[in-house]
Amino acid sequence: MIGYECLSRFLNTPYRTPDIWFEEAQFAGLGEELEIMAITAALEKMNLFPADINFSLNISPEYVINGAVERALDQHIFNKKIILEVTEHAQITDYHAFRKAIESLRKQGVRLAIDDVGAGYSSLHHILELGADIIKLDISLIRNIDTDTSRKALTAALLAYAKETSCEVLAEGVETEQEFQELVRLGIKKIQGYFISQPLELEDAVNFVCPI
Repeated sequence: MIGYECLSRFLNTPYRTPDIWFEEAQFAGLGEELEIMAITAALEKMNLFPADINFSLNISPEYVINGAVERALDQHIFNKKIILEVTEHAQITDYHAFRKAIESLRKQGVRLAIDDVGAGYSSLHHILELGADIIKLDISLIRNIDTDTSRKALTAALLAYAKETSCEVLAEGVETEQEFQELVRLGIKKIQGYFISQPLELEDAVNFVCPI
């Protein structure tokens, strides 16, 4: 099954990465407005794709807790396979409030993913507290996994945890045939990275054919 992570790009000279724009919007008091604008723009394009495609949206926990994300999804959630991603770097000060706020969305079929797992301590805390549907292993864990015993061991441990808790594992940042084959050997069935494709413009994404 093919899925897409919806990414923001800003056309400016000189070029600045999206994280800078979102950080500056947050500093200016416009963080929620920009994030919801990005989510809405992605949702509006989903009808161009087949109905069985998964779409991942990066969200900030604070806008889940205050209801902004649910309001944005409300008009578009029907017949869509949506995954909300919480990055390892996102701070969640009240896990109970977050779980309560996202509960109604999960009842409607929205799934929750924890992004960047393996990049730091916070991701493990998120895993234990949120009961996510999907764990996305960070590129720092996947890089050279075919030759690194420590990375293999940690990935195997996370796979064992996922099996016990009935959640899926997706490997990010897969770039080589060797990494791909090692992940298959370990039992990972879903991957993301340049080995499949670089980020695509909308038209190319609609017409994309998976090479594996």
